[in-house]
Amino acid sequence: MPSTHSLPPALPALVDSHAADEPDAVRFRPRTWETTLADVEPPVRAVLRDDAITGPSVRVSGDRVVDRDAVLKVATSNDLDDDRALLRAFLLVQVWGSGTSGGRTLRHTATAFAHREQLVAALRTSAERLRAADDTTALADAYAGWSCPGVGPSFFTKWFTFAGRREGRAWQPLILDQRVYRSLNGSLDVRLVDLAGQPARSARYRAYVEAVHAWSAELAVAADRLEWVLFVDNGRGAAAS
Repeated sequence: MPSTHSLPPALPALVDSHAADEPDAVRFRPRTWETTLADVEPPVRAVLRDDAITGPSVRVSGDRVVDRDAVLKVATSNDLDDDRALLRAFLLVQVWGSGTSGGRTLRHTATAFAHREQLVAALRTSAERLRAADDTTALADAYAGWSCPGVGPSFFTKWFTFAGRREGRAWQPLILDQRVYRSLNGSLDVRLVDLAGQPARSARYRAYVEAVHAWSAELAVAADRLEWVLFVDNGRGAAAS
């Protein structure tokens, strides 16, 4: 991808400050999700306890863990024509994205499932659009086109990241949540509205993904690794990391 984005001066030190760190698997409480989503069909909820996808926590009895690779495998391998497979993958993304501190996400996920037809349509349309795309305009299109109660940008960009991936392409969707925003603004002094040249959130998302891939190429660090560094930094900066 051609680079039109200057490397933020603070980014190399920020990356170096996390060089010895690796993402942890996310711990979650299946019983809490199952109670909240009691109206969701059991085959969808069963993804929470599927031993091929999640595992028991060694820290807390009854809790389970799931890592990013497992979520990616489920999301990229599911049949987009299969409603149940889409919903299983979506639930796993929601669980991975919130862990044990996601009370609000639990409620929002229940809201999304209560609008099942709209949710399935949003999941399928966005995944199809992003997987088929060669040009990054699809990022803005998917962002602008998302429509489902209960699922805002912090989580639907997670869905894009896992379900919209296509191996071998020069770019992949990335997560843009509030922690990443805080790092862009506070640690790197980067304003997405300036990168995008317009205020539309969909354009800012596209500009973010393009910028991170450009920085990735310059630093020889994977784009999803840079995304994770921005997430864990949460706007603190390298000196505080």
